[in-house]
Amino acid sequence: MNPAENGKDGAVATAAPLLVLKKLDKRFGGTHALKAVDLAFEPGEVHAIVGENGAGKSTLIKLLTGVYPRTSGEVFWEGKPVSLATPHEAIALGINAVHQEVVLCRHLSVAANLFLGDEKVRYGLLQHGGMVRAGQKILDDIGFHLPAAALLSTLTIGQQQLVATARAATRGTRFLIFDEPTAYLTRSEAAQLFALIQRLKAKGVTIVYISHRMEEVFQLADRVSVLRDGQLVGTQKVSETNEKALITLMINRAIEQVHYKESIPFGSEILRTENLSGKGFQDISIRVREGEVVGLYGLIGAGRSEFVQSLFGRFPKTGGQIFWNGKPVEIRKEKDAISLGVALVPESRRDQGLCLNLGVGLNLNLPIYQRLSKATVINPFAETAAADRQIREVQIKTASRETLASSLSGGNQQKIVVGKWLNHGAKLFIFDEPTTGVDVGTKAEIYKLLARLLKAGAGVILISSYLPEVYDLSDSLHVFRRGRLVATHDSAHQSEEALHETILTQALGV
Repeated sequence: MNPAENGKDGAVATAAPLLVLKKLDKRFGGTHALKAVDLAFEPGEVHAIVGENGAGKSTLIKLLTGVYPRTSGEVFWEGKPVSLATPHEAIALGINAVHQEVVLCRHLSVAANLFLGDEKVRYGLLQHGGMVRAGQKILDDIGFHLPAAALLSTLTIGQQQLVATARAATRGTRFLIFDEPTAYLTRSEAAQLFALIQRLKAKGVTIVYISHRMEEVFQLADRVSVLRDGQLVGTQKVSETNEKALITLMINRAIEQVHYKESIPFGSEILRTENLSGKGFQDISIRVREGEVVGLYGLIGAGRSEFVQSLFGRFPKTGGQIFWNGKPVEIRKEKDAISLGVALVPESRRDQGLCLNLGVGLNLNLPIYQRLSKATVINPFAETAAADRQIREVQIKTASRETLASSLSGGNQQKIVVGKWLNHGAKLFIFDEPTTGVDVGTKAEIYKLLARLLKAGAGVILISSYLPEVYDLSDSLHVFRRGRLVATHDSAHQSEEALHETILTQALGV
């Protein structure tokens, strides 16, 4: 990029980059995570970083924020060498990050989280009321519609993400990294975030934007850099490239159909609900057949997740009936659902789908240890074989089955959650936002896994906030709004553009 050129929306790139990386390198034992990366970030630009899970994006973030020490290479801030040896050093320079998984204090108020480490104190007493007032002004000024006095735990995951963003944006930030920032945001919340990014950019703040959603890269970024297998394979102006070219650079292969779907004939009915009601949803009637993908679409909080949580036994139903293979059943707890053959891949894999402090193999085998045991003794050979089979079949990138789940990338963590239920051999698979935070290559692999399940006679309930995905993959699509089912569509019988507009209108209630 010519340093004298104007960026998107009139942002001017200067001859002196704010941050420069020269041969930045990181090794973890025998693993070469980042390989001699040369990269420069200009003041006041939005610089996107894209790549598959495991490409080195997370490692780069942690090097820039002082979480990891670099193995070799140099970092220059405003032309001067810096070590970035600790998070405190990075923050002091003005480098902050908003991570995909919220790392705030859920038991504290929104305001307390905004001022965490910089609390307002008078005569040794915490001035919480003052922090709430000041926090509300901060939120209002940056355009986030959030209550400063509320406990963080009462907010949705998306709203918590906005709190983390507000905290980072108001700490004297000059270089702000976003890691999959819209993964849990509604369309309205994403619009608030994008508006803030434009305001920060206009003030000269450098934005590093990491996302698997290509449309966001082309909407926001001035330049885009591609990482693959720890190497920088290219940096281009966004105006001079396209989605297909970026995907090819990312994965070094072409994906002919991103939303991979096979035509599979339907079999007999697996599950039917009649006027099912519970906490957060009312009078929901759907059915799922063998070989069928039933999509659920709506805004976050529309009742989709609450409905499937009830099907899985996490919340009791308050009315209506569930039928399994044509017969009425009662699902009062998760064990009942699992015994029938229901599997849930939850929205938040880290909080609900994984034991992060356990190894990959242990996570994969959790639903089937009874099958792997005689009396109280686990058969170690069967345990190893079951875990290794799923690591191969789901293509989990891990050094070994003993590797802690917490150390893997988001996409590989999602593969573990899917793999453990494949091990279990369930009949009905509920996927709640299964591709959140994963790259296009991993998405294609997950879609092919869905096809394999369907061909084996399973049924799938798919929840996704990403309309093109749930539209392309579903055989029937149900639209939720305010806890009710407001429309049902056969996605094959309308033009894609017309149906997208119709579904959005129904979900928004306008």
